[in-house]
Amino acid sequence: MFAQYNLGRCYWTGDGVSINKAQSVAWLRKSASKGFSDAQFLLGFFYFDGVNVEKDVVAGVKLYRQAASNGHPGAQEALGLCYLNGEGVPKDDQEAASWLLKSAEQGLVEAQFHLGRLYAVGMGVQKSRIEAYAYWNLAGTTNETSRASRAKLELEMSAEDILAGQARTRALQKEIEAKIAAKKAGK
Repeated sequence: MFAQYNLGRCYWTGDGVSINKAQSVAWLRKSASKGFSDAQFLLGFFYFDGVNVEKDVVAGVKLYRQAASNGHPGAQEALGLCYLNGEGVPKDDQEAASWLLKSAEQGLVEAQFHLGRLYAVGMGVQKSRIEAYAYWNLAGTTNETSRASRAKLELEMSAEDILAGQARTRALQKEIEAKIAAKKAGK
């Protein structure tokens, strides 16, 4: 599975071989059919955006769902955004929030940013400035847009709410670290 995925990537990027879109897709399909989530995710991206294959958003979403169900954080984020925007699936804010949460809990900064947006406006989740602040604060360590969103939100928050948001950030960070450690340990 892993070797097939790697060979598919090599044919896509031209790393050690000539770029060959058909071979890239063929090897990725073999790997994806065996349940390798990285291959499912990359092939899903290919179909969703029409890279190396004819664009087929529904097929892309199907592959994203397979990878997301196998715990792939990038696919979980992508699937969440599909539900959020109604691309390839019916628009469903709660389903979007559910998939974004799974990804955010694995430490994916982009998912944390999007989840913060949902909490800020109460889309698919109960509106909560504290949760929005916490997710943007977490993502803000490496994401400028999250830092800007958090800074704007702070202007609307009391000092007490900001402290609560900071405390929630610390709690979320511990929860995420524990989940990542458990996943690495195979639990």
